[in-house]
Amino acid sequence: MTSSEPVLGIGVIGLGGAAVAMIPKFVKNSRTRIAAAADIDAEILGRFRRDFPDAVAHDNAAGLCESRKVDLVYIATPNRFHAEHVRMALEGKKHVLIEKPMTIDIAGSKELIASAKRKGLLLGVNVKHSFEPRVLRLREMVRTGELGKLRMINSWRFADWLYRPRTPEELTPEPGGGILWRQAPHQIDIIRTIGGGMVRSLRGSVDTWDPSRRVPGAYAAYLDFEDGALATAVTSGYDHFDSTELVQQGVAADPKSHAKARRELRAAPSPEWEAQAAREERFGGARKSVQPRPAQPSLGWIMGGPTIVSFDKGDVRLTPGGLTVYGDEEIKEITLGVKGEDGRDGRINTLYDAIMNHRPLPADGAWGLATLEVLLAIEQSSRERKDIALHNQTPTVD
Repeated sequence: MTSSEPVLGIGVIGLGGAAVAMIPKFVKNSRTRIAAAADIDAEILGRFRRDFPDAVAHDNAAGLCESRKVDLVYIATPNRFHAEHVRMALEGKKHVLIEKPMTIDIAGSKELIASAKRKGLLLGVNVKHSFEPRVLRLREMVRTGELGKLRMINSWRFADWLYRPRTPEELTPEPGGGILWRQAPHQIDIIRTIGGGMVRSLRGSVDTWDPSRRVPGAYAAYLDFEDGALATAVTSGYDHFDSTELVQQGVAADPKSHAKARRELRAAPSPEWEAQAAREERFGGARKSVQPRPAQPSLGWIMGGPTIVSFDKGDVRLTPGGLTVYGDEEIKEITLGVKGEDGRDGRINTLYDAIMNHRPLPADGAWGLATLEVLLAIEQSSRERKDIALHNQTPTVD
């Protein structure tokens, strides 16, 4: 990487929690710069102006998409606006990086993929955890067969997601709300990346156990890959067990902090408190969206629970330092990762290389469509209580 490389101007639509995590990565990368942002909240837009005085602040997405200073539009708005904002960006002749899920329906995703292709523009999905060094190393093991054939992937997570401050959008029982639409894309993308992408069918269930929260807080799915490998994806956000204690040394059950999110919500001084607290987790707000952990806090979602990948010749477990391989004859450690970098850095770099150096784009629109199909199939399977066959899957780009 040299200073003579062209720099991509980044325009950010939606200054919420996803953007809070991505903007520092764009700033850190010498090949990207924050050129503009758009948001409908004037106060939050003012915070952006304060921190980025050389960038342009827009109170509407259309203005940003027309800006000549912007080469790539990063879209981090609520799910139901994704398709509209991608269309605007493509009409403005901008490449796009869209947060997960890409859209909320198959037809909408196919339309955007076709539009980007017609215009000669790139459409990438921000599945940042799939670019994490541990996940990429596991994918390499599958591809090279160094431990034999992939047999099984199991990924389980238990957290407090449902009781942390949520926006009205997240508590609305439709696509865009609930833990399946907000968290499952991460887990499904990790599983699909490691397994090669081609899920043949699945059986799943989505459950709402607390009617006061209105949206699903737990899901489970059994995925059957075309090559015979299988996977389970289990997540609960009901703030009882914290599965982080299974994967990070130094994290153990603490009676003083147990069910902290539930207790904070119960003690809210007014009905308006939750929406305001969620707002303060947006750009420039005073509240942090992720509670600090006593060990490896930067690993975030990727180490939120155990992920075990099984091969003919061993099981592999994700660890804070990399991977632990439990082989036929020995246990060995594989140390991975670059200090201060994570999957977000990998996502930005692969998108830059695709735009500037014409390299294949991993996790493109077709990949986003395939993960969306899995989410919809889990919902359908839950309603109909039967296996669902998939027809829009696409392989991992190695």
